[in-house]
Amino acid sequence: MNKDKDGLGDLEFAGKIKTQTFKQHQQELLIKAKVMPASKLAETAKRNAEQLRAFEAAAEDEQRHKRTATPAPSDKLNNLPLTREPFEE
Repeated sequence: MNKDKDGLGDLEFAGKIKTQTFKQHQQELLIKAKVMPASKLAETAKRNAEQLRAFEAAAEDEQRHKRTATPAPSDKLNNLPLTREPFEE
């Protein structure tokens, strides 16, 4: 076939179309910047576990403190002995 006869005489090559499946795209992203060594993954998992344990311990301490702490007497809160006065030169 002749391109002129089909009306395609003014076509220009623009570039190659990149076709890939979703899985190939995801693998490409992993290879480029998202792949982590197993040692780094283990370190991250360990750090996350430590943070979770610390958070749970802090929450438990806060609950224990709320149960055992005694509030200050109301007269002490209402009649504070210290006052601030403006400083003048």
